[in-house]
Amino acid sequence: MRRHHNKTSRLSAAVAAFLAITAGAGAAQLTNKDTESYTVIVTEGGVKNELAIAGGETLTFCNSGCFLTLPSGNKAALAGAEGVEIINGEAVVK
Repeated sequence: MRRHHNKTSRLSAAVAAFLAITAGAGAAQLTNKDTESYTVIVTEGGVKNELAIAGGETLTFCNSGCFLTLPSGNKAALAGAEGVEIINGEAVVK
């Protein structure tokens, strides 16, 4: 019985690790290359959330598509796998 329990534990751990890795695989990342902090608005599934991002910080968000409203008021539609960088107060979607 003990051998079966170890296989089950290892399998459960492997499945949990796989889910943790793939859960963020399609997510967008926002990196603030400036020293100043900014607030952006993320609209995902009709729900708006404000995200504060400090200078030098990177946030992961938007798993299944969203709209990003930048501090300048510009908006970007994201599919969920893009990288967005704030440089000199301007955002660049990659």
